[in-house]
Amino acid sequence: MENEKNFDSVLYALPERLIPTFQNLSLCVKSNVSEIRLRLGLPLALTVKGETVFLRENGKTQFFISGDLIKITQNDLDETFKKLCNNSVYAHEKELKNGYITMKNGCRAGICGNLSDSGFLSNVSSVNIRIAREIIGSANEIVKNYTCGGLLIAGPPCSGKTTVLRDLVRQLSQGNTGRIKRICVIDSRNEISGTGKGNKGTDLGYATDVLLCKDKAAGIEIALRTMFPEVIAFDEIGTLSELKSVSDCFCSGVDIITTAHIGCLQELTQRNVTYNLLKSGAVSFVALLPKIHGGKIQFISVKEVLRDRAV
Repeated sequence: MENEKNFDSVLYALPERLIPTFQNLSLCVKSNVSEIRLRLGLPLALTVKGETVFLRENGKTQFFISGDLIKITQNDLDETFKKLCNNSVYAHEKELKNGYITMKNGCRAGICGNLSDSGFLSNVSSVNIRIAREIIGSANEIVKNYTCGGLLIAGPPCSGKTTVLRDLVRQLSQGNTGRIKRICVIDSRNEISGTGKGNKGTDLGYATDVLLCKDKAAGIEIALRTMFPEVIAFDEIGTLSELKSVSDCFCSGVDIITTAHIGCLQELTQRNVTYNLLKSGAVSFVALLPKIHGGKIQFISVKEVLRDRAV
């Protein structure tokens, strides 16, 4: 039911001609859609349980290309872009330089087009609306094995890293691992909390604070100084400054939980940032998510990952 509400809450940004089609989708589809993709001149597509499906003119979904699929026009993209910007591109200029717009409900829409050197976006060619999904219990396998220490949730794109991170934060903050933990979430793109104006966001438990901060390194430092958390959680460590802030957490006795995009376990030691993260001691375990939805999550010690590299 909550995922259906999240789906319905993004429909305001779609072209008027397409809204009835989306409203008539089955409950099963609405509850499992993670992305709505509009590409100029191409079929309207959804990502459902990690798979691409297309919408036909009659509102039915299918996995293959046919002549009766809904095609996206330039007018569709221009209308969607205006709605996302609330008719003010300037107000979203900083976000657009990073390729996205935060929607009213806290979800995020990625935008592609012509991006000038000054950061002005024109001639929008595609829009990807990502729908925040709550799957209560998606972190259950991790909770069975995890009580404390730094944790890296790793997996390929669309494997559910943010969804699992969100549920793990909720469970830790509710005491599901033995005691309630104070957690601070550093939400740089508003994807974890889904916080928006007039919107309470997703359920992150009883003892979680959320800091909306584009600079994750600065956000981690603020959380350490002012919120006194036991755990700091955030999406995707990507820079050396963030790595330094994570090291500061480790030295302060605060656990970190973060994510990483990888195709296979070996890539963790092949990328400099993730390899240095593992070597820093700030992460004790890796939760490797499967490529196929519903597969088993592997829970691996960092010592084992580093040992495999040395062999």
